[in-house]
Amino acid sequence: MEYIPPLVIANKFEEYNDIRNSIGEVGLEVGGYIRISTKKDSQISSIENQKKYISEWASVNGYKIIDFYIDMKTGAYSYLRQEMVRMKNDISSGKIKGIVSKEISRTSRDILDIIELKRSLANQGAFFISIKEGYDSRTDDDEFLLVIHAGLAQKERKVTGSRVKITQMIKAREGKTNVPTPAFGYMLSPDGQHLVINPETAEVYKMIVDKFLEGWGRLKICKYLNSQGIRTNRGNVNWSTNSIYAILTNPVYLGITIYNVTLTVRDDTGKAKRMVRPREQWIVRENTHQPLITKEKFDRIQQLIQDKKQNEVKEWSCTKKYLLSGLVYCKSCGSKLYGGRFPKKEAKLKNKSERTREDYYYYYFDRKTSGVCKNRKANYHMDIVERKVIEKVKDILLSYDKLEEIINSKKFLYDTRFNKEKMDYQRLKDKLQAVENAMRREQIAYEEEVITIEEYKTRLDELRLQKLSLLNKLEIIKSIPAETSYLELVKKIKEIIVNLHNEDSEFQYEIIRKLISKIYINDNYSLEFEYTFNL
Repeated sequence: MEYIPPLVIANKFEEYNDIRNSIGEVGLEVGGYIRISTKKDSQISSIENQKKYISEWASVNGYKIIDFYIDMKTGAYSYLRQEMVRMKNDISSGKIKGIVSKEISRTSRDILDIIELKRSLANQGAFFISIKEGYDSRTDDDEFLLVIHAGLAQKERKVTGSRVKITQMIKAREGKTNVPTPAFGYMLSPDGQHLVINPETAEVYKMIVDKFLEGWGRLKICKYLNSQGIRTNRGNVNWSTNSIYAILTNPVYLGITIYNVTLTVRDDTGKAKRMVRPREQWIVRENTHQPLITKEKFDRIQQLIQDKKQNEVKEWSCTKKYLLSGLVYCKSCGSKLYGGRFPKKEAKLKNKSERTREDYYYYYFDRKTSGVCKNRKANYHMDIVERKVIEKVKDILLSYDKLEEIINSKKFLYDTRFNKEKMDYQRLKDKLQAVENAMRREQIAYEEEVITIEEYKTRLDELRLQKLSLLNKLEIIKSIPAETSYLELVKKIKEIIVNLHNEDSEFQYEIIRKLISKIYINDNYSLEFEYTFNL
């Protein structure tokens, strides 16, 4: 008989797969990862060179290349790359056991991304090898070597980026362009330094301007362009109201070049976030190319757009009138639906200040921003859509087989006899947040060369130990046995779910967003859902 400790039985721990066991295994199936930052000819030829390099190394070292994963993206953010996502899926399915890259900077030039990649692979029993640095993740338990190599790659990216940025700033101050794809109506000069008028698309631009000033709406314009087979800047026949808006509001058509307006930073989740620089950092140069519109006509368009915005009645309250704000999309074209209200016939006789909520019809309104939408319906009764969604949420929660387990695990938060544990839990959560913030600050300090790699590693090790200790203490509190039955609470919660349609809108709003990320609606009011299952 095989004896198993209760700790293992009770917690259903996964069996640990030590990736070091694969070291020296002959014929191990791996994938080759290749990244280039641009589509320039020199970079394209680099793909074949990297393939040959990785294949030769694999042959010599006894690995079997199953597939190559090739991304054409910047090295700053690995999560933006589709081929890397496909590669991770192949690892999950067992198609490959690890990945091989020519050098660490080919996977990413950001420390956090590289560490996250190594850890995500290790969690699946996979590994990462970089040929140039001689790095093998199977032999780097404390990640010290990886931090050093990743730090050098990140530093190289910053130096290269700074060099490119300086060149672009000089060009912008001289009135030259930095854009690879000019605005619709223009093309690059033969030397690629300036914008010149494109005779074909410039005429289309002028037609768009004239139609708008004649009173055509943006949707009517984009439908007309689509029906005429006129192509966008991307070469397709799929104009949208957003593309018309961008054309009508872009000051480039006044002969103005504006540069250094935005920058990309990481948000607190590590994702790329575009932000606007202070105005004094913008580089604005006039008369850098021939204009396609006069200032008087351009200003008139901006005033018309502004007036239209002010006249549109779009109340988009998250918790009051429009429960599903930001969640509802057209199934046909993917456009977001907006909340809107329309006065009833008899209410039109009243002053607006005298009208009440009952004087309006409420809808989710499809603005039809795409000129190719196949849905005939544009307005969906708010009450019908929201009733369907709430019923769906009730079905999900009442059929969730772990509902009672979750309630039991949080008992110390609702049982009055656990007040001390509740305070301890919140105190530990606050400390954990402070430690995580400190880890981010140390990362920034290292990236900005305020501290050395040795200082960074020492401090990070201390913070990791603190974080692990806090997490263990939190788990201990959550595992405190209940001294009383929680069946009454379970019953009460289920009653709340059954009567969710009668709860206040703020409560409904929070519950819906815990479960649903997107709702797609069809002409017949049938709904399709994308879930978060963030319970």
